[in-house]
Amino acid sequence: MQRIRTITFATTALVLASWSTAAQGNRPTGTVIASNMNDNTATVIDAATGKVLATLPTGEGPHEVAASHDGRWALVSNYGVLGKPGNSITVIDIGKLVVVRTIELHEDQRPHGMKFLAGDSLVAVTSETSKSVILVDVRSGALVKRLPTNGRATHMLALSAKGDRMVTGNIADNTISVLSPTSGDEPRVIAVARQPEGITITPDGNFAWVGSNRDSVVLVVDTRTGVATDTLRGFGLPYRLAVSPDGRRTVITDPMKATVRVFDVDSRHERFVIDVPRDSLVATAEAPGSPSPEGVTISSDSRWAFVTLQGRNRVATIDLERGVIIGYAPTGAWSDGIAYSSLVVKK
Repeated sequence: MQRIRTITFATTALVLASWSTAAQGNRPTGTVIASNMNDNTATVIDAATGKVLATLPTGEGPHEVAASHDGRWALVSNYGVLGKPGNSITVIDIGKLVVVRTIELHEDQRPHGMKFLAGDSLVAVTSETSKSVILVDVRSGALVKRLPTNGRATHMLALSAKGDRMVTGNIADNTISVLSPTSGDEPRVIAVARQPEGITITPDGNFAWVGSNRDSVVLVVDTRTGVATDTLRGFGLPYRLAVSPDGRRTVITDPMKATVRVFDVDSRHERFVIDVPRDSLVATAEAPGSPSPEGVTISSDSRWAFVTLQGRNRVATIDLERGVIIGYAPTGAWSDGIAYSSLVVKK
């Protein structure tokens, strides 16, 4: 077991120094897109410098973001606001830094988690009110297929690298669903801990990592047998989870404890606990007194994690080899979902 390292930056000066160090050596490339729930916008950020390239309009209550495999497109799910469910997806041309269209989902309200399927022509989107995952043609906006999850409040989803296995968290039923986007088979519904929201899957599709909002644990579930093989404890709220593309690490955000935790996928041993500084907090932080690390995405080379800080209106960039925050970038109000594109945008 590797020793856990806790990293905290106390001052802005130290953060700026770390950016300078990164600039002299290895640093991320590409583009990051973060949704801003209160502003009804998305912020497009240069991953290398933290520079804001554009702030683009979305629908009301933008929550999750998905980027296409080729890096050209970003989608933002417009979840809606209290008393007014959303039912649309904003389509962003990342290279041109513009919104190109809005996909209307009609009766499929409260769209949330999203993943592009292979080929980037179809996107899988959860619809809470429909208790399903819908497959939507990104070009035409047409509904291609509906995959029932047989679970209530289907919120987040994750997809294997080949796109042959998908998992969803069904918050109201304390279950996850295992589905195939390409077949008409009934989903496999697996009982887990209470209020499963955050979820990710290993690239081979064999294990789902599931965060429980109520029980403050993460379960590692074998999607083939339906059995939880490990239970990870010590969380306040394991809100969002992401497995690196190389399948080596799982990154878990915890807004209640203001930490980002990094685990080895195979051994389930914890490699790093990264404390996010509590300075520059906004009064409307969802977790009072916390920078509220929430959304997480990982670069295609598996080296860098990007985490939205809802309580600071920023994105933090984390070096996963060293377990340190190397810098921040500004966002709009209540940054939430986030996605990474390998596309380098010149402005």
